[in-house]
Amino acid sequence: MNRYAHSFLISSFLYGILVFGFLFIMTKSNSVLGEQVVKVMMLRPQEEVLEQKQSSMAKIEEENQKQPKDESIKKIEKPKPIKNDKSMITDKQEVSKQKDQANETKEQQSAQKAARSSEAEKNQFLIQLKSEIRKNKRYPEVARGRGQEGVVEASFRVNQDGSVSNVVCHGEYSVLNNAAKEAIRKAFPVKISQNIATVLPLELSLVLDFKLLD
Repeated sequence: MNRYAHSFLISSFLYGILVFGFLFIMTKSNSVLGEQVVKVMMLRPQEEVLEQKQSSMAKIEEENQKQPKDESIKKIEKPKPIKNDKSMITDKQEVSKQKDQANETKEQQSAQKAARSSEAEKNQFLIQLKSEIRKNKRYPEVARGRGQEGVVEASFRVNQDGSVSNVVCHGEYSVLNNAAKEAIRKAFPVKISQNIATVLPLELSLVLDFKLLD
């Protein structure tokens, strides 16, 4: 009887250990499962927030791509090459040469302009002088009475002081030659400008036509 009681006690003890172990395992499993559920519940909102952030970032990147790029920001300035002394000297010489050429060009243009102006003034002077001589031409009454007419070729020198010299006239009639000389002398002295003085003395010639019908 004692042996059976002793066996029952041992069996009951072992059974109790098994039941206690089973309950402990079940309790532990439920705890682990609960933690996993909590973790899952905690992770899901975080994943949703992360997805929202990623979606927002993607939208921002799309908007940035649609906007015009600021080239001034993205432009990378290239470092300027450092010039050595020789290249700097060469550049200075080139600049100096260009300035000299520009000055020479200006001087040439000024000289050409002055020459054109002087030539134009000279031509104007000659035109006015010959016109004045023709205005002074008088038909001699003696020649008119004799019916003498013709062409007189005259030449003379204009001096730097505005006077006239070396007056020579060639025509058929001496009376007309003298009338041509008188017309030339009456036109002088003339006013001489600085530009005209540079080309004097000057030999000139002109033709005076004497006609009875004039």
